[in-house]
Amino acid sequence: MKNWGADIAAWVASLRFSVFTVVVVVSVIAGALILSPNISTYVQQQREIAQLRESVRQHREAVEAIDAERTRWKDPSYVRAQARDRLSYVLPGETQLSIISDVVLPVESDEETSADLTQVERNWAKDLLGSVIASGTAVPDTPSEEEVARSSK
Repeated sequence: MKNWGADIAAWVASLRFSVFTVVVVVSVIAGALILSPNISTYVQQQREIAQLRESVRQHREAVEAIDAERTRWKDPSYVRAQARDRLSYVLPGETQLSIISDVVLPVESDEETSADLTQVERNWAKDLLGSVIASGTAVPDTPSEEEVARSSK
């Protein structure tokens, strides 16, 4: 195994420094120390510029999308289609069908549906009042003596 320490010491001893070499090295180090804050500021500003350019690009895309939407709204057929979809408008002579799919029947169901419309005759206020009265006048179930004796064992 080689002795690296001795090799490095021999190399350092073989170097010859002149005054000019020392002045140049000190000047380079001083220049690096003086310029380093400016370089870091420059790099930070370039990063901010890139972020701002990206923000501007995104905003331009948003403006283009809004302009395209505004152009669509200037078209009377688009406005008519939106009114029909959003507000459920129909033209004279048309029949509108509203499908409410809150009950899903299974595919294999044998249940038949009727084509006749039916209406349930109920008075919800009367049903509500009856429920309140029934709950207020209900007699609680009291256990019999036999049940009390069984539960105490």
